[in-house]
This record gives sequence, C-alpha cells and structure tokens, in this order.
Amino acid sequence: MADAARLDRLGAALFVAATLGLLAAWPGWRLSDAAPADAYAQQPDDFLRQAEAFVDTYQVGERDGLPLVHPPPGAAIPVVARRFQFWPALDLEAGRTYTLHIASVDTVHSVVVQGHELALLPGQVRVIEIHSGLELVLQCGEYCGLGHTRMRAVGRSIR
Repeated sequence: MADAARLDRLGAALFVAATLGLLAAWPGWRLSDAAPADAYAQQPDDFLRQAEAFVDTYQVGERDGLPLVHPPPGAAIPVVARRFQFWPALDLEAGRTYTLHIASVDTVHSVVVQGHELALLPGQVRVIEIHSGLELVLQCGEYCGLGHTRMRAVGRSIR
C-alpha cells in the first residue's frame, strides 16, 4: 500500500514537472513559425508620433472612423497596433509592394498578415514587406482583451 502511494506521488510530481516544462516551452513553439522579419527598437510614444505625421501627410479621407491613408507604392507605412485596432486604415494600389512597420503601443499583440504571424511587443517595431492584392487583412492573433476578436483591419486597393 505504501509503495502504491509513493508511486502515485511520483507520478503526480512527474506530471506537474512535464506540464510546467511544456508551458515554459510554449512561447517558443508559438512564435517559431513567424515569418522572418526585421525588427528594431523604438519607444512607443516616438512610434506613435511618427505614425501621426505619416497620417498628416497621406490622409485621403476616413474609413470606419479611422483616418484613411493612400501612401505611394514602395512607401514605409507605420501601422499602430493598440486595443483594439490597427491604425490607420490603408488604401493601397493593387500589385504594388509596400513595407509595413508595425508596432504595439500598449500591450502584447501579434499581427497575422499574408499568412504569417509576427509578435508585437511595445518598444519593438516589426518590419514586413507586403505585395498588395485587392484586399490586405491584418488580424491580431494574440489575446489582448475583450475586444480582441474585433481587432482586424482591411486594407483595400481601390485605385
């Protein structure tokens, strides 16, 4: 009887150790399939000011309460991720290449864009080159609060 109790405790300890090991390794698995992308450090407030200046230069209207920008092909576009939106709205030319500089300014998010997921951490700007089609979808893939499921943006090519 004592041997069975010892085996039960040993089994429970092994289960707990294995579970904790898997939980510790989970972020590496979760982010290991991210697309190769450059990243650089920038303070969230500085990135936000840069994005606001970009909007002041390229805004052509509004969409869904967000400023709508139409940058030139090849432009480096700052995109702000914050609860619960990607800002600004994008109007891109179909068949053109753009570079998105995406950063979170409040908490951990991620962005799924053209089939790749990039982790977005405050203070870090992720850079990804995109080839625009008729529609570009940005979706947050990291739970960031109750509005997470609505954190989605659609960039349309209307020209």
